Amino acid sequence: MENPRDLLPPNPFAPAGPDRLAVQWAALREAASVIASLAGPDTSASAAEHLAFPGALRTAPERRRPLIEQTIGDLIAIMEPGLRALLTVHEQGGNPGPAAQALWQEFVAARGGLLALAVSE
Repeated sequence: MENPRDLLPPNPFAPAGPDRLAVQWAALREAASVIASLAGPDTSASAAEHLAFPGALRTAPERRRPLIEQTIGDLIAIMEPGLRALLTVHEQGGNPGPAAQALWQEFVAARGGLLALAVSE
């Protein structure tokens, strides 16, 4: 029998080389991109700037990195079930737009908070 751990998806929090934050952000960006498209054309059209990896996170003070990583992890934990719910609504013929817009705004606000953590001393 296969090892059950081999069936699990990759853990975005596991060490993944020198740029762990970029790996975490990639997982977050995928979910946020779908949420932006479900939120509607206005959000989707302006999403690129918010989906880009915030470079300031790479140069954040070392003492802030654990908090930044935890914040990204918390955001992933919020976005993942929210995305599942939005996709379910969409698949059942409902309008996920308003809820997707609210989740998108949470993502944008959290990204702003991450940037504030990265640049403040």
